[in-house]
Amino acid sequence: MIIPGKPIQNILKAYGEQSKVVKNTKTDKPGAAQQKDEVILSSEAKDFAQIFQAIKKLPDVRESKTSELAKRYEEGTYQVDSKDIADKIIAHAQADRLR
Repeated sequence: MIIPGKPIQNILKAYGEQSKVVKNTKTDKPGAAQQKDEVILSSEAKDFAQIFQAIKKLPDVRESKTSELAKRYEEGTYQVDSKDIADKIIAHAQADRLR
């Protein structure tokens, strides 16, 4: 398709005019007090922040749980039910389909 030069120039001119920045000529009155920005957090946001900080302080690994499992593994008493593993695999596959 061949587009003649004149329409393209008109399009570029129209877009060029839209992109011009118009400066605001209104000036504030001398001596007028400037308002400061203010942020007001809801009580839910404050609660969330406290909970988030508490979560950040928790350890990444629960030592009591991992040390118990490590001990059982070393003793040879750690047994995993294959049915439980299969159930977890199926549950995760179903959850992935819902996403």
